[in-house]
This record gives sequence, structure tokens and C-alpha cells, in this order.
Amino acid sequence: MKVLFSNTSFERLKEIIEPLFRGHEVRYVNILEDPRPLRWAEVLIKGTEPFTAEMLSLAQNLKMVCQWGVGVEGIDIGACSANGVFVCNVPSINTGNAEGVAEVAILHMLLLAKGYNKSQENLQRGKMFSPRGLTLWRKRISIVGLGNVGMVLARRLSAFEVNLVGVNRSRKMEFDSLPLTQFFSLDDLSAAVKGCRFVVVTLALTPETKGLIGEEVLESMDENAFLVNVARADIVQKRALERALKERKIAGCGFDVFWEEPPDPSDSLLKLPNFYVTPHIGGTNDETLKGIPAFIASNVDRLSKGELPISCVNINSIRKAT
Repeated sequence: MKVLFSNTSFERLKEIIEPLFRGHEVRYVNILEDPRPLRWAEVLIKGTEPFTAEMLSLAQNLKMVCQWGVGVEGIDIGACSANGVFVCNVPSINTGNAEGVAEVAILHMLLLAKGYNKSQENLQRGKMFSPRGLTLWRKRISIVGLGNVGMVLARRLSAFEVNLVGVNRSRKMEFDSLPLTQFFSLDDLSAAVKGCRFVVVTLALTPETKGLIGEEVLESMDENAFLVNVARADIVQKRALERALKERKIAGCGFDVFWEEPPDPSDSLLKLPNFYVTPHIGGTNDETLKGIPAFIASNVDRLSKGELPISCVNINSIRKAT
């Protein structure tokens, strides 16, 4: 099959990618700069750039769009479905994605708990044994979103002997295996965050969850609480968060995502000492660099044999359309 990678940054992974795609033609092109190769492609493997209906209109031979990762919000799924184009993502669990994102969530929790920024400042001043940090041990922690990342995180945090609160749209049987002491529906989020020292966001971004965490939820959090977001920045209302941090309505937050990536270095949020941020590194690790392309390659192989791809987000819509 003719496989197009959507930007040339993927070329850095040629030694990993090309053995997996043996038997297929592979090209790397920045489709935002030069969309013409879309006419050639049967499969598009997409990074963070958008894939619009206008771009799809050029891709007359396209059969499948594969997201390099979980989030497909940058793809016009409706247009793809109407044209019979499969849209697939990569399951986060057992590919290194959920596991890596959960670890970055714990990293942010520990950085906040130990006052890492202040500790570095104290080192420069020659001041030792300060700041006085927190332990995660015995703290009440709310995980907002019990998908793959949330469930992996819950299991990892059990080793810290924390008091775990789960929040999800609905309760599922698989949650019975998690070390939760309490469960709330997403509609009761303001109640769920009360009394929690950490609130960790692991939700998928959808029209329903965009802006979910705003003034009401932030006001419901305790003044000594920390917000951690390893999902998508747009789940949190940016200006409401900035006000909460400046007015010390919450103690601080740690984000592995931002509203505009890369962020503007002059963004006022980045100047706040109680705002910790990493450059979206949760899903970037040694295991994902093996697990993600291997999963996508297996889907391309399936399609080349006339089989349905797996982890297809629009299979039912395509069936209805046909």
C-alpha cells in the first residue's frame, strides 16, 4: 500500500518505521506545506497537524487515516466517514502510551508535592532542608477520567498507599479491580474534588469535556490542592485557571499539555511559580516508539489483505453510510 507520513519529522524514525512497513511504499511529506502527495496516498499516518475536509478532497485514493497516538480531535471524522475512509487511533494501553502518560502524571505530582521549583531556588541561595514537602502517602487523590490512562495511573498510585477517588461519565465493571475508595459520576465533579490534595485529569477531549474545569470546579477545590493535567489543555478553562493560581485559590498545577503547542514563551501562565509544565512528553518514550508504529503497521497489513482495521473510531458510521 502507499503510505504517507504527514510530516518529515517522522523521517527521524526511519530505522524503526521502515522494517515494520516492509512490502509497502512509504513517503514523508509536510502535508501542510505541500498537500499534493495526498493524491498518491492510500494510507495517511498523521501527527499533530489537522486533517480537514478540504485536505480529504485531494486524497481521492485514501482508504485509512491513522493517528500516531490516541487523540483524533484533529481529524474531520464526519468527512472521512462520508467518504468511506477509516479513521483509526492507537490504543494507549500496552503500547507505552498510557504507561508513559501515567508516569508523567506521577512526575508532576511529585514535583508539586516536593516544591521542586522552590527547592532549586533555595539551592541557588545556599539554603538547605527547605521547602518542607508533602508525601503522596495517605493523600486523597481524584482521577478524573478512568479510561486506559486513568486506570493505569490508579494502579500505579496504589503503591503510594493513597486514598483514591475515581470520576467517570459512568461506572464500569472493570473499575471493580481498581483500588478506589469512592466513585463519582462526571456530573458530580465539583463534589468529587472537595477534600482532594491532587486532582488529576486524564479525560479524552470531546465537545462535552471541553472547558469542563472552570471556575466552579476550581472554586470547589481546596486552597492547598494541586491540579495535574496529562490529557488535553482545553479541558481546563485557561483564564479561570490563571486567576485561581494568581489568587492562590489552589496551590498549584502541573501540565504536560498546553492550549497552543508549542506555547508562546511570553505566555503569562509560564511566568507563574506555581505552574509546572512539561512539553507534552507523556507519550514520547522508548516503548511508544516501538509500540505505536508496530500497531499502525499491523493495521496497514490488515487493510492490504481486505480485512477491517482495528481501533477504528468511525466503523459504525461507515457501515451506516454504505
